[in-house]
Amino acid sequence: MINVVKLYPYICKHSSCLSLAMYEFTNTKGSDEYKKTITIGYSCEDHVEEVNKLLKEIYYGNKESNDI
Repeated sequence: MINVVKLYPYICKHSSCLSLAMYEFTNTKGSDEYKKTITIGYSCEDHVEEVNKLLKEIYYGNKESNDI
C-alpha cells in the first residue's frame, strides 16, 4: 500500500509574516552521551536576526547561548 502524507510548508515565525521559510533554527537536546538535534523554528530571509533573537530569549532568557 502507498502511504500519502500531507506536507505543511515551513513558515517564518516572525509575527504574522507567513512567508515561506528559507532558514531553520536548531538546538541540541539530551545528555552529553545521547545528544539529539531538534528543530526549534524557521524564518524567511528577511527575519533571520529577529527570529534568532526571539528563540534565544525563549530558550535562554537573559543568558547568552554560548554561556550554557
